[in-house]
Amino acid sequence: MKRVIALIVILSSTTAIGQVFERGYVQELVKKGTDHIYNAAPDSAEYYISRAEKYIPNHPVIPLMRAMSILWSNIPLISDELFLEMEIQLDSAIELAKAKDPNLDEPEMIFFAMASYGLLAEYYADQGSTMKAVGEANRAYGLMKKGFDIVDEHPEFLLTTGLYNYFREKYPEKHPIYKPLLWFFRSGDMELGLKQLEKACTESFLTRVEAHVYLSYIYLRYEMEPHLAQKYLSELCTIYPNNYYAKAKYLESLANPKDFQNVPIDMIYALIKHDSPYYRLAGYVFLGYFEEKVVKNKEKAEYAYREGLKYGDTIPNHGEFFKSFGYLSLGRVLVERKQNEEAREFLDLALTYAETEQVESEAKRLLSEL
Repeated sequence: MKRVIALIVILSSTTAIGQVFERGYVQELVKKGTDHIYNAAPDSAEYYISRAEKYIPNHPVIPLMRAMSILWSNIPLISDELFLEMEIQLDSAIELAKAKDPNLDEPEMIFFAMASYGLLAEYYADQGSTMKAVGEANRAYGLMKKGFDIVDEHPEFLLTTGLYNYFREKYPEKHPIYKPLLWFFRSGDMELGLKQLEKACTESFLTRVEAHVYLSYIYLRYEMEPHLAQKYLSELCTIYPNNYYAKAKYLESLANPKDFQNVPIDMIYALIKHDSPYYRLAGYVFLGYFEEKVVKNKEKAEYAYREGLKYGDTIPNHGEFFKSFGYLSLGRVLVERKQNEEAREFLDLALTYAETEQVESEAKRLLSEL
């Protein structure tokens, strides 16, 4: 859920209703810079950010884009040192937004301040700094509410409003323990939220990519309809070939025996060759699945699963789906070999890390058969 909270606010970071959102040269610079941010090309992104800065030197979009560039160049593994760099940029964005609009009533400044507060809240929550996280989250939510009333005038608010409408109802439905804590938040509408997100994919300006990311996330994690996620993730992989986060999620959406018959194997090897242990974890796990389900080579599959999970051991609190999928798959291979003791160990770990009903139900079934 932390990823949800973070990206709900991140998605607005490069959108402006005034100087930036109005068509013109500055808008084009921001759009080009944003494209390079999503394509994990920080040097190219900085080129366009610096050019835009010459025209709007005191605009919060500048430091916020720099924070986003750090984020998308390293997602999802943001170290303390990297966040310190982001924090400086986020604090700057907030101060610039307040300087331009002390009451934060203008749509443009609402976006930038909300995004900055939200990113800070997500990081503090990750570090266990609960009080700091709550303070920043409250500020972000206060600004988000202002966006509810202007969504019809400004399509960029379709994303934040859609995400709120969906998760306000879906999250407590999936996690009932939190339901009593949400009584003071306005009600949502899941069906409306999905429609708003779909609309954001075509009508929004700079939040279009995040709308794709979040719709795919919802279909993978909450609606359990990966085939619906494939469209959005495939488009991102095509437009942003260096976005390895999109590659990993696209492969996840294909992770069933039927769809994996046509998996883009080059995408798997690209993940394996990446420097990040997160992407190597994903790459090797999907290579194992390819060997197991398509090639039918269980020995190579076992090797790939074990290799991927070694990388997973180095990144606690990250890549939980890939870990669970790897442990489940390795356990499945060992069950077939009657190596029941080790199989049970890995299937138990699959349940520990499980984020989807698919992994959980298969792990329980296999355990019941041992």
